[in-house]
Amino acid sequence: MKMRLAIVLVVAACSAHRETKPVVTKSAATQADLAREIDDAERRGTQAAIKQHWQGLALHWTVTRQRLLCLSADACHVAPFAIERPAKHGWMPALAFAPGEFQKVLSGCGAAEQCTLELDFKLDQLNVSAEAPTSMRFSDVRVVSAHTS
Repeated sequence: MKMRLAIVLVVAACSAHRETKPVVTKSAATQADLAREIDDAERRGTQAAIKQHWQGLALHWTVTRQRLLCLSADACHVAPFAIERPAKHGWMPALAFAPGEFQKVLSGCGAAEQCTLELDFKLDQLNVSAEAPTSMRFSDVRVVSAHTS
């Protein structure tokens, strides 16, 4: 009986220390969807709800890489919309690439000033407020494709 109790306690202790990965929800939402929700939130003053809804989602977007804004894996920002003047939305997400993924950007884009990237990522940080510009960070970025237009 003592042996069974000891085994049960060891198993319970081991299972209590298991780390569980956070669940990442996959979404088909686009950057246009996010822009619309941010615009609506600014009118209504409901920015906190936007962060709660979007932060942590796994997304698939096509974005534009400007070479000078994305020279290395450690310093890379992209334009989530086609570049136009004046810009309708000025947010330029920061990218945190999964290991080896930035090399795909370099291979697909070469020395081009602009390049189209198709990405899978997690929206890791989203800061939306009435006092500061919107900012965001994509983590675990995986390059599906990279090509010049």
